[in-house]
Amino acid sequence: MPITVHAKTSIENQEVRQQLEHLYNTSPEFSDGADAIEQLEQNLTQYTLLYTAEFNTKIIGALWSTGQGESRVLENIVVHPANRGRGVAERLVSEVCRMEEEKGVKTFEPGCGAIHRCLAHIGKI
Repeated sequence: MPITVHAKTSIENQEVRQQLEHLYNTSPEFSDGADAIEQLEQNLTQYTLLYTAEFNTKIIGALWSTGQGESRVLENIVVHPANRGRGVAERLVSEVCRMEEEKGVKTFEPGCGAIHRCLAHIGKI
């Protein structure tokens, strides 16, 4: 399954916002998708980037990268239930690391066990 990864600094586009809210409805990290979007919007103003994994223009995964300088915390990963078990999370984490390293980031800290497993598998921990 080929995915493309995009960095976003805002979620002003209504279609993107709806897709993210629907996606984060499936995440146990938040009470619901609206809660996730509210927290994301606050974090986007404070050294956070949103990375989305897209397949055929649909957002099937998302991850937040927070921090400044040479270190980032990767957190709040979610993959659409229909796409779980297909390596989407690992490809998303791998591509986020590559994109962040191009900006000078040297270390990544996992915000949860799933991200820790992905980082360990790609040799970033």
